[in-house]
Amino acid sequence: MDHERSGSAQRVGASRYRWHEHDTAPTPPGMPALIEPTDLVLRAYDALHMGLLVVSQEGIINHYNSAYAQLRNIPLGQMIGRPVAELDRRESIQTFLATGVPPAERPVDFEMRRNQETFIPIQDGQQLLGCIVLVHTAAERFPVAALGSRRRPTKSSTPWAAQYSVGDIVGNSPALVRARELAMQAAPVGSSVLLLGESGTGKELFAHAIHVESPRHERPFVPVDCSAISRELLEAELFGYAPGAFTGAVKEGKPGKFELADGGTVFLDEIGEMPMEMQAKLLRVLQERRVIRVGGVTPTPVDFRIIAATNRDLESMVGQKRFRHDLLYRLDVIRIDIPPLRERPEDIPLLLEHAWMRKSQELGIFAVLSPKAMEVLVRYLWPGNIRELMNLVERLLVSVRKQVIGPHDLPLYVKQGLSEGVRDVSSFSLKAVVAEAERQTLEKALQHTQGNRNMAAELVGLSRASFYRKLKEYGLTHDSQDQELMHNFL
Repeated sequence: MDHERSGSAQRVGASRYRWHEHDTAPTPPGMPALIEPTDLVLRAYDALHMGLLVVSQEGIINHYNSAYAQLRNIPLGQMIGRPVAELDRRESIQTFLATGVPPAERPVDFEMRRNQETFIPIQDGQQLLGCIVLVHTAAERFPVAALGSRRRPTKSSTPWAAQYSVGDIVGNSPALVRARELAMQAAPVGSSVLLLGESGTGKELFAHAIHVESPRHERPFVPVDCSAISRELLEAELFGYAPGAFTGAVKEGKPGKFELADGGTVFLDEIGEMPMEMQAKLLRVLQERRVIRVGGVTPTPVDFRIIAATNRDLESMVGQKRFRHDLLYRLDVIRIDIPPLRERPEDIPLLLEHAWMRKSQELGIFAVLSPKAMEVLVRYLWPGNIRELMNLVERLLVSVRKQVIGPHDLPLYVKQGLSEGVRDVSSFSLKAVVAEAERQTLEKALQHTQGNRNMAAELVGLSRASFYRKLKEYGLTHDSQDQELMHNFL
C-alpha cells in the first residue's frame, strides 16, 4: 500500500501538468484543450503565495508547491514520495499524524529563515488521511501580533501616493533593526529626516515607510530625484512657474512639487547633487514655508514634511563649500544610517527569498535556488546592494530555464567577487580584478555624468552598444528605459 502511494505521488510530481487527451471526444477546433482536474489543482497550489506541503497518513510527502520549495530551498518535485522525516527534524508533522492533535501555531526557524506553520488535517469522517502544512513568512519581519498594526500604503486616486510600508523593509540584522526602529520613531513627528546610505540600500523604501506611518499618510508623497533634473529645470520643477514665465511654458502655469505635496511629504532624493544656488532657495522655503513660482510675485503658503536622502558625505561637502551648512542643519534633524548589504550578510537569505517570491509571481516563472547557490550569494559582497540583488534575481529567473538553479548558473562576477577574494585582492584572478575595475569605472562615469548614458559612454571611451553591453554584464541596468535602450543597441 505504501509503495503504491509513493509511486503514485512520484508520478504526479514528475508529470506536473498534463493536457487531457480525449480518445472518444476530441477537443473541438478552436477550443482550448481541457486540463485534467488533478493538474488544475496542482496549478492552484502553485498560485498560492504561501508554501503548501501535503503529507499522507503514513508520513510520505505527496506534494509541495513552488512556494514551499523556495522556502525550504529544496528542488521542485524531488522530495515527492520520500518520508517527511527528511524535512521535519522536529517531528512535529509525524506527531500530528500519530495523534491527530495539531501543535500550536508558532514561528519556526529553518533554512536560516523564520516562518509560521499551520497544520490542517485531511479527514474522511473520523479517519485521518494525512495533513496539509501551510508555511508563510510574516514573522520574518515583525512579530505576528505587531504585523496587523502596521499600515499599508493608502489607496488613493492621486498619482502621488506612497507605494511601500515598513513591512517591505526586510531584514533582522541589528543594524537594519536599529534603522527601522528609528524610522518608526521618526514617523509620527513632523521633523525633517536625513537618510544616509550607499546607492541601492533602500533609502527611498524607508522614505515611503516613514510617510505611510505618519499622520500625513493620506496626503501626497512626492519624490524628487535631484540628480536626474537639469539645473535649468530644477527650480521650475520644485517651485512651479507662473503663466508665461518662459518660452515653452504651459500658458496656465504649473504648480511645483512643494505645492503638490501640500499637507504631505516631499522626498528629496540625492540631495547632495543639488546646485548651491538651489540650496539657498530650498533653505528659504524650509524657513518660511512659502513658495514663489518662477516668474511669479505672490507667495503661496505650503505645509509639507521634508525627507532627504544621499549617498554623499555631506559634512565633507560642507568643508569643500559644495553644500550649505545651514541647510544641512535643517535637513539633519533625525539621521538614519542604512547599512549596506555587505554589513548584514545574515539578511541576504531573507532578501533573496522576498525578491524571489515577488519576481516569480510577477514573471510567472517558478524555480528554486540550490543551497550551494545560496551559500555563494551569501558570501558575495553585493556592491550594488539591494538594487543589484533584485536585478540578479530577475536575471536568473528569466535567463536560466531550470527548476533548480545551482552555483554554476550564477554570473561570473558573482562567483569571483566573493567576500574572501574582495578583501584579499592577491587571491583574485586577473579576469576578476579587471571585471571589478570595469564595474567601478562604469559606476563612477554614470555618477559623474549624473546618469547620462551617452556622456558616460564617451567618458570611458566605448561605443554606445559596447557601453550598454557592459551595463548588462555587470547588472547596472535597473529601469525600463535602460531595457528599451539595450534592446535598440544590442
